[in-house]
Amino acid sequence: MRITSSHNCRRHPTGSITHHSARVIRAGILTLLALVLMLWGTCRAEPLTVGFLAGGGGLGDQSYNDMTWIGLAKAREQYGIRLIYAPVEENDASRTEALDTLLSAGATAVVCNGAGLLPLIKSVASQHPEVTFIINDHLIQGYDNIVSTTFANHEGSFLAGVLAGAMTKTRRIGFIGGVRMCAIRSFHMGFTQGVRFANPQATVITRYIAEAGDYSGFSNPDAGYALADALYSQGTDIIYAVAGLSGNGVIQAARTHNRYVIGVDADQDHMARGLVLTSMMKRLDRASLMEVEKILSRRFQPGESPYNLKNGGVSLSPMRFTRDLIPEAIHRQLKLAESDIISGKLTVHRCEEAAP
Repeated sequence: MRITSSHNCRRHPTGSITHHSARVIRAGILTLLALVLMLWGTCRAEPLTVGFLAGGGGLGDQSYNDMTWIGLAKAREQYGIRLIYAPVEENDASRTEALDTLLSAGATAVVCNGAGLLPLIKSVASQHPEVTFIINDHLIQGYDNIVSTTFANHEGSFLAGVLAGAMTKTRRIGFIGGVRMCAIRSFHMGFTQGVRFANPQATVITRYIAEAGDYSGFSNPDAGYALADALYSQGTDIIYAVAGLSGNGVIQAARTHNRYVIGVDADQDHMARGLVLTSMMKRLDRASLMEVEKILSRRFQPGESPYNLKNGGVSLSPMRFTRDLIPEAIHRQLKLAESDIISGKLTVHRCEEAAP
């Protein structure tokens, strides 16, 4: 039985389609295919290109910059973004060259670490409204294409101070900051408040590697070692190092003296197992991933994007190598203090950003 076609086509006596009709059909198919390919190519978005400017020692610091990179690498893995990196030396010429390199390479979002980059970003942002800038840990307001992630470093540092105050035997506790500036003083203020909360008899001895404006203080581990070596030699038994790459020198001194140290930004507990009591983790990995996600989903909002204890933006490390060395009563004290900060029952002091 021959099935009759409903198409109105002229046929040969055998019922087959003519060569002319076949050519018309093939031409139509090719035209349709070309149209589909053209529309697909038009609708397909190019991957977001994210540039990373890492100040204060660059990648490999096992701290501030590496945490940011972890978050950006996760965004690349999950969303297929294109990720490019430009190392930055602590001078204006290097910063400008690095940013120009990223923009020339097609970056439409730039993640910036380091206070030394702020003047440059302020001057460039208005010239490139098509580029989104993510400024980590420093507040810039008044620009439609800049978001500033801010971290409650004082809150996490308070908990680090409670632990140090409860664990000290000599009642001499050290604080080593990379640069004498407001952002680092917030760590210091929270830490000192926490120490006094747990141990009013303890003293916090403070040292800075560099003065305000000299950001080399974040990339000088030898200077960090020298300051820590002196403090440990004078009877200090715990030091909180907030100094980027320079903090690695403080941890080395802790190994030399077999004394405790508290790390910062990343989980640095593995760098001196059993001697890094904990690390005050600034979750730059989480913040960087979330801010990129906002750009991809068109939820970008300029201004301040805060991260704190309540939303997991800061926290103490899991203490993988020291948990059993810390009495359970101190662990309970830490949990209670964290709960009181989150609820608002306990207020932790910090340096206001307007201060130098």
